Amino acid sequence: MSFVSGLKDRVERVRARRPFVDHVVRTIEHYGAVNGSALAAAVTYFAFLSFFPILALAFAIFGQVAKVYSKAETTLVDAANSVLPGLVGGDSGVSLETLQSAAPGIFSVGILLTLYSGLGWLSGMRSALIAVFEEPEREQPNFVVGKVRDVLALLALGAILVTSVAVSGVATKLLRPILDALQLGVVAGVLFWALALVLGLAANALLFFAFFRLLAQPNTPSRSLWSGAVFGAIGFEVLKQLSTYLLKATASSDAFQAFGIALILVVWINYFSRVVVLAAAWAQTSPDARAARAEAATTDAMPEGPRIDLAAAADGVRASGSPASSPASPQAAFAAGAASMLGLVALVRRRRS
Repeated sequence: MSFVSGLKDRVERVRARRPFVDHVVRTIEHYGAVNGSALAAAVTYFAFLSFFPILALAFAIFGQVAKVYSKAETTLVDAANSVLPGLVGGDSGVSLETLQSAAPGIFSVGILLTLYSGLGWLSGMRSALIAVFEEPEREQPNFVVGKVRDVLALLALGAILVTSVAVSGVATKLLRPILDALQLGVVAGVLFWALALVLGLAANALLFFAFFRLLAQPNTPSRSLWSGAVFGAIGFEVLKQLSTYLLKATASSDAFQAFGIALILVVWINYFSRVVVLAAAWAQTSPDARAARAEAATTDAMPEGPRIDLAAAADGVRASGSPASSPASPQAAFAAGAASMLGLVALVRRRRS
């Protein structure tokens, strides 16, 4: 026990000297307190069922956009692969031809049916984020309003993802000729890699911030939400790099051949959901968020001042009669003084007018 108590004391001293370490410990504690792993598992279930309908709907819409903008589907493929490298196309990913051939059927089956089957993920993610941010239960909208809200959130998140990928692609294409013209050699490759990394992190941070704001709508300072978004962006980038090696390592295994991309997708969605929950826990335990909650708790705990019934006070003054009457209680005297002051203020205003 002495060793355990000594270790705890040492950890507490380190937390007192190192705010970053204290923040990390608070994040892990909050993640465990809200049962973050179970929340991520619930999100994984809904996300896996929703993923393919949403992906098919996206290709159906972008297939129509491609009639005007020829590179629309290419941008969508890049966006999908930016979330999970190798998801669409390639030797181990979902066949692009299959998605393209099945996409027109979405319109015949019905967009509403596809959306209904694909929006469970947003509901699960919203419930998880509300639990992490410890938001009070809000009045839930009816079925139609709730689904319209989820559709708008889905469109906003998809637009942010596709736009960020498009901007990143344009920026890298513009920079590559410049770096080649400067003939920097190895330095050019390092700069190009650093630029791609920074743009990817910025896009991921924007996506995580949109997750927090659009789904949970927490009463948390924006600075804390951005801190959590950056934390999530870094974790998401690490997860993408690991998934690339995972896809290559399992491409030839028997289990992967039996289940295909679905096996990798389930594992990846679960870890992505954990990253989102951890990022929200990081934002919730940031110093700014804790200070805001402490201030709100102090304001709510302030006692209310004495309430004065001015009508009753006036009646008490009239009933008291002359100064020779019996002495009043302190409350009656205070009320009488307040009534007199209000009469004086009204008289002054009348004279000014």
